[in-house]
Amino acid sequence: MLKQPPTWTARNRGHMAQILSALDIYITPDQRKRAAKLLKPTEFAGILANQGITPAGYPQLEQLSGPGVNLNIVANRSSSWSFQRWRKDHRFSRYEASAEGVRYRGVDFRPGDVLLANVNLDGNGVYTALSDPRGFSSHSAFFAILEYAGRQFPVVIETYEKGVRPVPLNVFLGPRYCSYVEVYRHRDYSRNHAAAIARIAAEFIECVQGYNFDSEDPDPDYMSCTAVGRFLHQRAGLTPARTLSKLQHPNIQSNLSRLGYEYFDFFAPVDFLLNDSFRFVGRVDNNQIDRLLARELVDREFRRQFMERELVLRGFPFRYRLNRWGIDQIRRSTFIGKTIGRIEGFDARSLPKGPDDLLAVITIAEQQIGAVIKKTTHTIAKILSEPGDPTLDDLMTHPVIQTQIENSLNLPWLPPGVAKRVN
Repeated sequence: MLKQPPTWTARNRGHMAQILSALDIYITPDQRKRAAKLLKPTEFAGILANQGITPAGYPQLEQLSGPGVNLNIVANRSSSWSFQRWRKDHRFSRYEASAEGVRYRGVDFRPGDVLLANVNLDGNGVYTALSDPRGFSSHSAFFAILEYAGRQFPVVIETYEKGVRPVPLNVFLGPRYCSYVEVYRHRDYSRNHAAAIARIAAEFIECVQGYNFDSEDPDPDYMSCTAVGRFLHQRAGLTPARTLSKLQHPNIQSNLSRLGYEYFDFFAPVDFLLNDSFRFVGRVDNNQIDRLLARELVDREFRRQFMERELVLRGFPFRYRLNRWGIDQIRRSTFIGKTIGRIEGFDARSLPKGPDDLLAVITIAEQQIGAVIKKTTHTIAKILSEPGDPTLDDLMTHPVIQTQIENSLNLPWLPPGVAKRVN
């Protein structure tokens, strides 16, 4: 986490803008208040603009800062902010042009770029925590430029619970949406691919019917987050990323099988990073080490328990059985199912493709694990606010943090007791 140095003297104060620009880490509101007192107004305005914040009184920095407008959109969850709605605000087309893409938050984006994101939906790493090799991101998304009414809108194309959607680039990269993002580009990409990527992305938004739990499924009507990139690159004439990850531990496979999930070749977000066809081009760091560390530590403990314990379906709350019944009604398009669907926003077409038992428990699991992550985040933030300068290793092995996680992550559907190991 970016911390305020103990003192800023007249001698080193002049270097503060250079340091903040070089670090290129998002500064929090409290840090901005301190920086505003120490920097020259023009220097401070430049720092704000480079972090996607539009400074008042500096119209010349509007392109650099981007739209400067946030929307209430959360990763993987439905939102009232459809593309048809937010594209009417021309500010979402306001970015600094860069070749066939845009430059924003210190990164030059090109169509088809892969965004590997650690999103601010605690518990979202329930899948990626179980796969090998381990990655830092639970979500992947892709940059494109869509057109409407003569304007170009830089967007992030991603899956969510009901299909594929575009999110404004600045919203996706904002500190409310993501903690940390790395950007990767296909090595064979050229400007000749840009038009095809825009066209294909627009088709996905209209045609993909729902989310797919099977990342290897060739069905183009249902997609996982990583499959979007595979289909997008392939149809644009680029070699698609190969699947390198796997849900390989025998007891992880056994537990997932109890939920009807047996797609053990797992196309994970980290596979884009590991494929030689992609290269790193930049990152956006929203200065949230407390959240990132909490997710990593809780996900590690969850993985340990999932590897060593036996999943028990009856350990899920009654909501699991209610969800399972409702999903069956929607799938069969009964009168009750159609009524439930209208309330929940799903129908037989848009329900995610995959095992109904898994679909019935996934949100429950995310919420239970997410609650532990939130609690752990508060503890880590408190430790970071205390005197001293702990290293990352100190925090990763901090006894208070470790004890709290072990005591808090009591999942009734993973009761204590070592499961029989399969070699």
